[in-house]
Amino acid sequence: MLNSEKQPSTFRPSDRRVVLLTSVIGFIAAYAASQMAHTLPFVRLSFDLTEGQMSLMFAGIRAASLLGVFFSIAADRIGRRKPLLGAFALMALGSMLTAFIPTVPVFVASQALVRISIVAIASISIVLIAEEVAPGVRAFGIGIYGLAGSLGVGLGLLLLPIADASEDAWRILFAFAALGLLLLPLLVRYLPESGAFTPATTIPFAKALGMGLSKHFWPLAGIAFFVAAFASPAFDFVLERLINDLSWESGAARFLLIVFSGVGAVGLLVGGRMADRIGRKPTTMAALVIGLVGGVGFYLLDSGWFLAASIFLATLGATMLTPSFGAQRAELFPTRVRATASAWVTNVAIVGSIAGFATGAILIDRIGLAATVTTLGVGVIISIYLVTRLPETRGMDLVRKRAAPAATTGKTPQGD
Repeated sequence: MLNSEKQPSTFRPSDRRVVLLTSVIGFIAAYAASQMAHTLPFVRLSFDLTEGQMSLMFAGIRAASLLGVFFSIAADRIGRRKPLLGAFALMALGSMLTAFIPTVPVFVASQALVRISIVAIASISIVLIAEEVAPGVRAFGIGIYGLAGSLGVGLGLLLLPIADASEDAWRILFAFAALGLLLLPLLVRYLPESGAFTPATTIPFAKALGMGLSKHFWPLAGIAFFVAAFASPAFDFVLERLINDLSWESGAARFLLIVFSGVGAVGLLVGGRMADRIGRKPTTMAALVIGLVGGVGFYLLDSGWFLAASIFLATLGATMLTPSFGAQRAELFPTRVRATASAWVTNVAIVGSIAGFATGAILIDRIGLAATVTTLGVGVIISIYLVTRLPETRGMDLVRKRAAPAATTGKTPQGD
């Protein structure tokens, strides 16, 4: 249901507070999450692993991150704030273990902790922003949160030369993420609880699907699956392709990524504004097309300028998708299952990334990295079709209470 009242098109003071604090969390979390991909060429050589073996290891770490759903289930039971802060602390702990214990099993286990926390942080942060920020600027707020994450990823790239210092210097980059613990007291003091959340009887998610939510959940889940199956290998093997496949110097590869992915990150703001003004569906579809063209182009082309353009388009599409799809994912579910539903969509995306990496483990060493990524791109075309199966949700009120409960009407009121 849409709110018939005119929605504010600027941030209120309370909106700015939530966006600022969640953006701090997102910045550090994105930095921590990106280190596994950024340091892939160094980790692979340090542990003497093949590209296929690294793909299999990435798939295993992604599998463990499915446990992040328990943070989101807690967020629907006890509130958004405490599970979000707990996941943030776990992220810092996992990064610390990666930095200081130099074995393959510990690398896998500690990065699994990081991925679990990243899944929880992403799901709960978007829900908190969606519930606290005015509908007229909701997607834009999510876009700013995503931009903070992109800056965190960019910081990781700027610091990447540290990994060249010695064989194990890449561990220093993981140690920096543990410094996030220093900000925990500030977040504990100032991060608010969601105004939409009220303690109530929790609805099992399986029951919620039977109450009519499945018609929205499965298309969302399908989009998340196919996009992740394509994007995870495509993004995580970028530096591997540039440095080890195309023989670029690490400095030149890093410069290319920083500049052109940095410019492409404007999609977070563009996508947020488009989603708030023209709708979630057209923005999501445009983002998928742009991201597919850029992602496939990067692995099929060798010229520096074509690679630069491909990185820009891939980043633009991926970042445009974040606010539009994130807002719609939150808006299509009622309050009592919103965080859980968001987490399950994220989990399906994780399964998609596992499928993508598993496909990579089978195909990369046989047909090559470029052909594998191109094959996975077919799923993005399917995702574009699935977007057409979803309703438009621009301007939806997530806080206002509805009169009739979903259990008796068969509808899915967003404020309950």
